[in-house]
Amino acid sequence: MRKRWTRHAALGAALLLGLTGAAGCSGGGNEQAEGGEDGATPISIWASLNTNVSITLKSMNEIAAIREWEKKTGIKAEFQHPAVGAETEQFNVMLASNELPDVMFVYGDYAKLYNDGSIIRLNDLIDEFAPNLKKILDENPEVAKQLKADNGDIYAMPHLRLGEYKTFGGMFIRQDWLDELGLARPETLDEWETVLKAFKEKKGVSAPLLYGVPPKMSTMGPAAPNFLEAYGITNTTFLKDGKVAYGPIEPEYKEFLTLFHRWYEEGLIDPDFATNDQKTFDAKILDSQAGAFFTFIGGGIGRYLPALQEKDPDANLTPVQYPVENKGDEPMFTGRSWEWSGAGATITKSNKNPEETVKALDYFFGEEGHMLKNFGIEGETYTMKNGYPTYTDEILHNPDGLSVVQAMAKYFIANYPFVGEDDDRYNEQYYQLQQQKDAVKLFSKYSENTVQVSIPPVSLTTEESNEYSKIMNDITTYRDEMFIKFAMGAEPIDNFDSYVAQIKKFNIDRALEIQQNALDRYNAR
Repeated sequence: MRKRWTRHAALGAALLLGLTGAAGCSGGGNEQAEGGEDGATPISIWASLNTNVSITLKSMNEIAAIREWEKKTGIKAEFQHPAVGAETEQFNVMLASNELPDVMFVYGDYAKLYNDGSIIRLNDLIDEFAPNLKKILDENPEVAKQLKADNGDIYAMPHLRLGEYKTFGGMFIRQDWLDELGLARPETLDEWETVLKAFKEKKGVSAPLLYGVPPKMSTMGPAAPNFLEAYGITNTTFLKDGKVAYGPIEPEYKEFLTLFHRWYEEGLIDPDFATNDQKTFDAKILDSQAGAFFTFIGGGIGRYLPALQEKDPDANLTPVQYPVENKGDEPMFTGRSWEWSGAGATITKSNKNPEETVKALDYFFGEEGHMLKNFGIEGETYTMKNGYPTYTDEILHNPDGLSVVQAMAKYFIANYPFVGEDDDRYNEQYYQLQQQKDAVKLFSKYSENTVQVSIPPVSLTTEESNEYSKIMNDITTYRDEMFIKFAMGAEPIDNFDSYVAQIKKFNIDRALEIQQNALDRYNAR
């Protein structure tokens, strides 16, 4: 349900940021001379092109904030974008060719990149040439802990979220139906059952509780708030009394399955939950067949609510707090991200100007660069009103008909990961609807509780990663298959012990041992 950024993925499956770009790869070699035009230091940067950027621009070089960054820092950036759909393949080819750009912006196995000799260690460079980032890390030791490897090395100039808002999605409900039926927004599982029954019996809808893509209930993650968390567990590994545990074999998971099966039998859950795709998911919402569902605050509610209100001006979607078992309980599992998103800019061994590169990237962690990254150029894309950076109509009511997110992407880099720190004031304006503004506050209310039960961004060794992935791939496949069978009644809940025994045979204890060892190393950083 929550985002837990771990760094034990195999390098070949490294996630490359901004994956649905539209530009072809411009080559991996770094053959620039020591001096660029007008004496600027040339820096080649490999990064995927974000979809919203590709709508109006061919390269990040054309973003207004990037051009201003070049002027302020005396560098000349040359962005290299892989072809959409071929990001991982082209990344691995680039590594194998040994012809690397100066900077690679990635989310992946940083320690492996370093051990393979592709990137360099940044600790000394940050200490000497990145005073803005160094200040942030000195003042936020938990953030520094997330960024460091187990041996204390730092390999990336990070993308950080240090503000109040670290959650981006949750459960929304048809508030107009609640008002019509005289019901309050549910908090406990019993209250949810009352509401879902009313939606089915009095509104006649087919999907009182809608699940599907995004994300599938069968896989239950990573961002979906799931009712099983009300029982104090989650659908994967989590911290139980400070130790790593696996939720789907805990006794509480059987309680959840019992509830979910009963709700399914009573028609309170969409009967197609296991097969819904994006098209059917959207259709059930827009045809007013869904009473409550998970979606993202920005792109979800920003799309669904206006479309619903075109058909019915009284339609309303409001956020609902994460479910709890007992009245007065605080939710422990929320959609909270860590302060380091896991994304960052690495300096490769081919970089002939690492000091200048780190200096330039550090600019985004200073006040001036922070404003440029999140708001663009003052007077063009924002103005200061009573000390608050307020977006202009170029962003909020773009004359060319661009959406807010598309206009932002044309001028600055606030709405997808990049070097620097996100600003809450961006979110406060990006979310145009009051329901969105309410949601980000509601979902953030208990987000700090999640730190107590979430496994932090631990690092696995290559050997551990390979072993862990093999074990968990088998377990996850089996868990998902059995979840559907238990929910639909194809497998009796009485067979839960046999299900647990099978997961034990898949060697879940060894997987938990690997995670625990990694957690112990993380805590010792």
